[in-house]
Amino acid sequence: MISLALATAGLALMLRSDLLFIRNGTRRVPAQIIRHHHVRRGGATLFKAILLVPDERGGFIEVRDPLTTPFPTPVIGELLTVVHPIGHPAKARIPYPWFRAGVYAVLGYAFVICVLELTGMG
Repeated sequence: MISLALATAGLALMLRSDLLFIRNGTRRVPAQIIRHHHVRRGGATLFKAILLVPDERGGFIEVRDPLTTPFPTPVIGELLTVVHPIGHPAKARIPYPWFRAGVYAVLGYAFVICVLELTGMG
């Protein structure tokens, strides 16, 4: 039962973060890594890339990538393509399609297995 709740919550959080991308469509824009935000958790230092992203009025905004990594990657100054929902450049993120697909697959698999066990079909 706890496993089902965790898998459901994980899927709900992933879908919530992707909802604007699904509803509005995506836009690919060039961005530059300008610095990293440092986070200390349990004695470890983790990093989030800070991106300089063009907004839709011709200016630029700073956006913090939602993915936390153990290394300061991508490197400061690197130019890359990011995605954001159309009309929401502040939601820009570095696309990691294989990572996101893998997380959806693991959570979806856990959800299906838990449902099958609870219904007695597994």
